[in-house]
Amino acid sequence: MNLAKTLFIFGVTIALSFSTLAYSDQITLKNGDTLQGAVTAETDVYITWKSDNFGELQIPKDQVISISPPPETEKVITTLAKKDTLKGSIGLSGSYLGGNQERDDLELDIGFTFDKGKAAHQATINYETLGQDDEPTINDYGIAYGIDWLINDNWYLGNNFSYGADDKRQIDQSVSFGTNMGYQFWKNDTGHLSTEIGFAWINDTLFSSISDERLTWAWSGDYQKQLIKKVSFSYSHQLNVSIKDSENTQLNADIGIIIPVTDKLDTKITWDWSFDNQPEEGNETIDRKIRFGINYTL
Repeated sequence: MNLAKTLFIFGVTIALSFSTLAYSDQITLKNGDTLQGAVTAETDVYITWKSDNFGELQIPKDQVISISPPPETEKVITTLAKKDTLKGSIGLSGSYLGGNQERDDLELDIGFTFDKGKAAHQATINYETLGQDDEPTINDYGIAYGIDWLINDNWYLGNNFSYGADDKRQIDQSVSFGTNMGYQFWKNDTGHLSTEIGFAWINDTLFSSISDERLTWAWSGDYQKQLIKKVSFSYSHQLNVSIKDSENTQLNADIGIIIPVTDKLDTKITWDWSFDNQPEEGNETIDRKIRFGINYTL
């Protein structure tokens, strides 16, 4: 893949990550109704209101009491110092992979978050089995831990560690340490948006025993927003670019739809896309994965 195509992919990723920064406004009518959306046009008599749920509406001005930010966005950042919280989740999903290998997998994901004071801890475990021709993929797993320190309502400082292996990319062992500065644009009951930028040291030991050790620029984004009937859209990405060699680049992006079943159980459909500009010899630069799973919140 040439540089122009690579930059195009990065540009699309950036656009997806930040296209939802603007909040919806709220219009209050004399009959007591409130609608989320935005003004798209205005005359002496009517306001054209693009509603989040009902599309464009023509509303007489004499029926409008006020237009303002919705109450939920007045204070959308959750302050970690309020109370200690512990949350956990366990998920099981089946997936189909395309790219370096065509195969079906079964994945187990376990995650925990613990907020104490101004510190937020996150830990995840991932394991895949049932590889090509039902052969076990014992070398496809990951363990990660991270901690964020809240600086104020928006800014935080983070550190993270991960260890794992990925037989799709012929990586026998992967170790990484990272530090970053993060910004929480908003967070409430209907979703969140945050981004992080910093450095990551990565050491991949390949099946051929070659070691790929590098210090990288790291940039990530995480977005989730509730849509109609509590169905949510999610998007996240992780970009690592070697400081010494910008051609040594990896980008992972996940796009998903989350459908609640109960308060604690939901189903999730995701499309995972991975790009490696300098893969192991014989490997393709792009891997794709479609996952269908269930997730239970503890």
